[in-house]
Amino acid sequence: MRNPFRPSFGVNPLVVAGRTSIVDNFGFALREGIGAPYRFILISGTRGTGKTVLLNQLEEEAKELGWECVRARASDHEHHELIHVSLPRLIKKSRAHGSRVEISGVSIANIGGITFDTSSQFPQQTSLWSIMNDAAKDLTAKGSGLLITMDEVQSASPESLHFLMDAIQDCVRNEYNIALAVAGLPLEISKLLAHEGTTFLRRAIHIPIEALNTDDVRTAIAETVKHGGKDIDSQALNSLTNACHGYAYLLQLCGSIAWTMSGSQNISEKHVTQSLPLVIERMGQQVHMPAMKGIPYREMQFLIKLAEAEGPANFNELGAELGIPGSQPSTYRRRLLDRGVIVATGRGRADFALPYLREHLRLNADQYL
Repeated sequence: MRNPFRPSFGVNPLVVAGRTSIVDNFGFALREGIGAPYRFILISGTRGTGKTVLLNQLEEEAKELGWECVRARASDHEHHELIHVSLPRLIKKSRAHGSRVEISGVSIANIGGITFDTSSQFPQQTSLWSIMNDAAKDLTAKGSGLLITMDEVQSASPESLHFLMDAIQDCVRNEYNIALAVAGLPLEISKLLAHEGTTFLRRAIHIPIEALNTDDVRTAIAETVKHGGKDIDSQALNSLTNACHGYAYLLQLCGSIAWTMSGSQNISEKHVTQSLPLVIERMGQQVHMPAMKGIPYREMQFLIKLAEAEGPANFNELGAELGIPGSQPSTYRRRLLDRGVIVATGRGRADFALPYLREHLRLNADQYL
């Protein structure tokens, strides 16, 4: 039996857990009409929380409502693909019956032979501003609309974002049906939004991705297992649900490993227990190590010290153990909160935001200090 779980970033799972209210609100905004605020969405979340899958869901919702979707690549700072490929293709599609045939020459070799040149009656566009307006105008006239999505928005330069937002805002001013959904990491998004050229993006509805609720996780696991042709007993289902901690990537990872551990058998509590060490190892490789990159030494000291605690800890007390006095512990706490690595659990207190990061740091402390 083929493993039905998909522990790969950005790949749509067979059963999507939760997020229905976000998708529903977005779909309602597309139906609601021009001016609906939920047409412009900024999604933020740490690695593995399901940002890309949510973008995919929003695209599917738009397509079901007859909208066209175009993906803007954050790494394409000149928006070459939008200007020369994606948007021209949309315009060509919407004007499929708007081409004309022109005589371009006479063939001497074949008496009476005529060669034809089929060219678009619309000149090639070179400006993102103008070509996006043309595409949005055509789609609006047909009762459709244009959705632009961008993943990993933190990889975009402020200048390219300003260029893109300026074109989208002009479409809004012209009352065309246009929508935007972008996703990225919390701290990096905050830095981008501090630039003057991202004013329009700051006005978007900000959606921080939170943990999935327990019922959604349990349902997604059970339905995915059933889809693959196996069963899972109630005790194993509860344990597997708890092991996911509401984390979208863990739902797929825990399910995939438990499924493989079970072999040809149905999934039991034993298989869930056996899978946890490998789950922690994979989380370290896929999520924790990338998240730790670029964290300064002092902040990393606090994380290692926090990992020694059995749960939430007071950062002033951690600072005292590290010999860091005064208000400095509060400063480092704030920076780690901004990075999305920890979450506040009370005044001056915090705990890890990423599941199994405590276990990872305990096993690999020497690697980071």
